[in-house]
Amino acid sequence: LLWLAASLAIGALAAGAEFRVLPYLQNPATDAITVVWFSADNTPGILTVVTDTGVAVTERVSEAEVATALTYPTWEAQRFFDGQPPAPPFVHRERLTGLQPRQSYRYQVQQGAVIADGRFTTAPPPGMGPVRLIFFADCETEPESTGKHTPWPDPTQVGSTRKYLLDQTTGFANNLRVILEREPDLLAIAGDVVESGGEQRDWDEFWKHLGNVDGTNLAGRIPLLAAPGNHEYYEGPSMGKYNQPGSERAVGRFRVYFAGLPDNGTDARGRYYRLDYGPVTLIALDVTNGSPNRSDKDTNFFLLGGDDAGGGRSPGFAPGSEQYRWLESQLADAREHSAFTFVFFHHVPYSVGPHGWPPGTGDGLDEQSGVPVRQLTPLFMRYGVDALFAGHDEIWERSQIDGVERLADGSERSHTLQVYDVGIAGDGLRGPEQGLENPHQRFTAHIDAPEIWVDGILQSGGKHYGHLEVDVLDTKDGRWQAVLKPVYVFPLLDQNGQLIAFERRLYADVVTLTSEGRATVISKAWDFLGSLFHLPGNGFEEELFGFEPAFPNPFNSSVLVRFRIEAEAAVSIDVYDVTGQHVRRLLNESYSAGNHAIEWDGTAGDGGDPVASGVYLLRLESGTLRDTVEVTLVR
Repeated sequence: LLWLAASLAIGALAAGAEFRVLPYLQNPATDAITVVWFSADNTPGILTVVTDTGVAVTERVSEAEVATALTYPTWEAQRFFDGQPPAPPFVHRERLTGLQPRQSYRYQVQQGAVIADGRFTTAPPPGMGPVRLIFFADCETEPESTGKHTPWPDPTQVGSTRKYLLDQTTGFANNLRVILEREPDLLAIAGDVVESGGEQRDWDEFWKHLGNVDGTNLAGRIPLLAAPGNHEYYEGPSMGKYNQPGSERAVGRFRVYFAGLPDNGTDARGRYYRLDYGPVTLIALDVTNGSPNRSDKDTNFFLLGGDDAGGGRSPGFAPGSEQYRWLESQLADAREHSAFTFVFFHHVPYSVGPHGWPPGTGDGLDEQSGVPVRQLTPLFMRYGVDALFAGHDEIWERSQIDGVERLADGSERSHTLQVYDVGIAGDGLRGPEQGLENPHQRFTAHIDAPEIWVDGILQSGGKHYGHLEVDVLDTKDGRWQAVLKPVYVFPLLDQNGQLIAFERRLYADVVTLTSEGRATVISKAWDFLGSLFHLPGNGFEEELFGFEPAFPNPFNSSVLVRFRIEAEAAVSIDVYDVTGQHVRRLLNESYSAGNHAIEWDGTAGDGGDPVASGVYLLRLESGTLRDTVEVTLVR
């Protein structure tokens, strides 16, 4: 299934000049959510909220506060606005409370004569699901991304690069189109939201993208989380770069836009925080600066932070720091109350990308290394953190760290930590560094997704823009599973190299985690699209073999099929219609013992025609063992 290629109108906001940034959502809770927007003047806005069935909930008149931190720098004003840039906008923040858990609401904001609308769903109660999360990093938006094609390393020729098939603006826009169609509960950005945190035009570009995905305000429907990256602390090449106080001015813009994030109880609000959502705890960290400066514990040799003489306020993260103490207390509590703990931040600690070298200057070293973040690995392992989501290297890589978790009663058990570089939102698409090894690596797109070309047209594989989609679902025996799906947006080009359509595809590295922390890698992945629906229950007779409930079910154009097997064995899954007619074979190969997941795209075969709406039976067989699950396709 395809999206037809279309241009993203980012030159102007469809809602009109009264809004400088359309309404967006932050900090969802079971009974509350924050709506934020920015206006051109100090006119109060009117926020109206109704239930999904139209029952009135509340009407608020907002207070407008000038956001002086978002003033255009002098050089931007002179170069791009003839010395007369727009005045700083006014921010409106409304915390809606007294809402019902896991309920859908619609809202509209009237600002002057213009109305912008949106919708949201409150968080599920603790321990309730399902939940769909999406993570990416390294958007690095800027107006100059239009027409800019990132270097694209050739996996068949060491040291050879090409221009990527799409420019960065189109790549990021297509990525957002896929995300909008998937209807996640949350979208989390692991740093480098914009190219230069101190350049206001780069922030304008970000909100134009998020506010207009083919005419839909994505940020007005999906709550946003973000952790700061080094680019948020970067004032820009025409200003102070990472020098102080310019660096704090730069990150100040990030903190204004994301001031609605949860309060961490310190004076570093917005730089690190925790959010509980159903069965999941999400923790965002700020690892953009380590101390001492220019040491083997520093992640940015150019930035002076809160623990450095003459530094700004970027917090330390090493053992003994305030952020470390806060993190340990949150991890201990999360282990007692959540099925999964996911942590996201910017500098990926395990990588074969340019920031995978140890800190230092010169060959084989890096001045913005992610290696110092490994100081946190023992803490993550001790408290059973399930996965880390980061960026910085822009390479799409998964690493697996094996260790020991220490339980609250003092006992220990083996534990596996998944580490992702999800930095392929819309900027770079890098390859491995020559001579750099990562013994923990389990997948990287450069090596494990070979490009297949026919008559000069790419047919499959390769490094592309994308994101990580995480479905958190219950099992029939009362546990939880998290299915981590690496998504890439594959461009379909004509013979002239022009984009005609794009597909949502998966790299063959789908990981299934159980609430005990076990992980299984899937050897195959299937292309598909789909929408999110509610998950019904389903009976189960076998404990060690069989299907888990399909998700979503009913489904629109894709369904996640989970299954478990007791021992390594040959496994097949076939699809039948209700008359018993065979529709297609989904898989037929050997799998290791454990939990697995694949997806069916509602077609009669790879590249086949879509099947009609109706009820279908999926049959799992392994030797003499069989199980069947029923799914309903609604076109």
